Formats: sequence, C-alpha cells, structure tokens
Amino acid sequence: MHDFSQRRELTLHAEVAAAVTTALGSIEVPGIVIGAFARDLHLHYGAGVPIQRATQDIDFAFAVRSWDQFHALRQRLLESGAFGNIEGRQHRLRHRNKLTVDLVPFGGIETDERRIAWPPSGDVVMDVFGFQESIASAETALLPANVEISMVALPALALLKLVAWEDRHRRAPGKDAADLSLIMRNYLAVSVNAQRLWSEFVGWTESADFDYERGGARMLGHDMRGLVDGKGLKKVGDIVRTQIESGELPQEMDRRSPERAREMLEAVVRGLNLDVA
Repeated sequence: MHDFSQRRELTLHAEVAAAVTTALGSIEVPGIVIGAFARDLHLHYGAGVPIQRATQDIDFAFAVRSWDQFHALRQRLLESGAFGNIEGRQHRLRHRNKLTVDLVPFGGIETDERRIAWPPSGDVVMDVFGFQESIASAETALLPANVEISMVALPALALLKLVAWEDRHRRAPGKDAADLSLIMRNYLAVSVNAQRLWSEFVGWTESADFDYERGGARMLGHDMRGLVDGKGLKKVGDIVRTQIESGELPQEMDRRSPERAREMLEAVVRGLNLDVA
C-alpha cells in the first residue's frame, strides 16, 4: 500500500475521494483514480519528483454495466450534497471544496474497438483501451483521514497516457506527451523500480551502451507488456513504432531534445520485446 496519510496537503483531495468511493461502493461499481493526481501520487509524493504540471482535478475511472448505471452514479454524487453540476459537462462535477472531478466510464458501454460514445448524440468518442487493464493492476493508496483509494499503477498510467495521446493530441496537444515523458524519465525514481534494476534486470546494466534513464524506460515497456494481451500489445507497439518513425510524439515529449525522447521510446520498444524497426 502507498501511504500518503500524513501528507496534510492532500486533505482536500481525500475529501473528494471519500465522497466518490462511498458513492461507488453504494452501487457496487469498481473505480480507480487515474490522471494527473495519480501521476503526482506516484512520482511527487511517492518518489520526490517535482510537480511539472499542477492540477486541481481528480480523475476517476469506473467500470459500469450501462449508461444508466453511469447516470445513476452521477446522480448519487449530486444527491450527496458534496458535488454540483458544471454546465455543459456531464462528465465533470465540482466538489464543495472547489476541486473538480472527472468521471470516466468504461466496461459494458464499450464497443468492440474499446471505445465509448457519449450520449445523447454519440458525437464525442473516446478510446478507453487500457482502463480494464488499469483496474486489473490497480494499487491501493491511503490518503489523510484514512481514506483508502484504488489507484492506477504507473505502467498502466503510461499505457493510458500513450493511448490518450494517440486519441486526442490534435485537439488537446501537450499534456499527455509531457506526462508520458515524465513517467519514462523518472521510472527509476520509484525506489522499488531502482531495486529491481539491480536485481531482476542487472544484465541490462552490464551492456556497454547502458544508460540509466533509458533503462527505466525499458523497464516501463517490460511492465506495460505484462498488462496487455496479444491484441493490446500490437496496438501499443504500432503506436510507439509509428511515432518513432514520424517524430511527432518525440517532438511533443521534449521540444528541446526530441532525439532523446525518440531514444526513450526505442527503449520502451525494447522492453515490450518488439523490434524497433
């Protein structure tokens, strides 16, 4: 378990998380914290990495059987008195302490292509590949006031960020690539991963071209591979290899040194056990 219970600066986040997890539990819907808050829990509060992009949102993903169940959950949150509507945003609510919550449903509402189409028009389509994998590999975190949450694991978060970048970088550029880069560059800042490098993957360190940061990206690719089936591995591999060739994602990841970002993606491919070319 990740213990952040003594981090008093997370008290407001804990209030929001408690309200959401209570609502989820009342209708027996499994959910996890994803997005920038999960990123900061892992890298900043857990590993001491400076926050690169501050957020006042908490993103929750949850597995629903139907859109009716999604609307029932949303209504339960509103009826609790802790949340209010945000005009025109059916997936977003504002807590009374001013933090906002994004609600991301998946599960029984997905198409065969692992996408959801938001009602009523279905015009807004979102790729939710990686969310089922995130639930399956979720980790537990403890926030102030002993609020317990399920949190996306770091490899699954990288998977979500990669798919999100592919899905929306034209209309929402920047943040997904930046978060993906941050995870890659700091994967070994997580103490358990640094320990694994010198035990489970010590053979990598004996190579003449070993690079510590790229070693972390390679381990990330290895861990991402463990989350997906054959079809999912092909999807991830196709995205990464296409971007290594095109240079678009590396450019967004590191505008000052896109070649370094490209090397990091190549290391991920090695970890995925795929050929770079």
